Amino acid sequence: MSSKRKNFWDIRSPVLRPLWLRISIVAVCAVWTIVELLSGSLFWTIIFGAAAVFLFVQLLVKFELESDP
Repeated sequence: MSSKRKNFWDIRSPVLRPLWLRISIVAVCAVWTIVELLSGSLFWTIIFGAAAVFLFVQLLVKFELESDP
């Protein structure tokens, strides 16, 4: 079970290979950050903003697929 859970959170998954998918994930988090900001929910704005920044760095700046051994 732990291997499945590890694969679920793997940011270097081959499923994330398409650039359009990675951009979409970051965009959804960024848009939801704006939604929360406009609704006045500071807590969720910070949470989704942090997630958007983290995903931007991991999926668009530093993304590399692991090579198979």
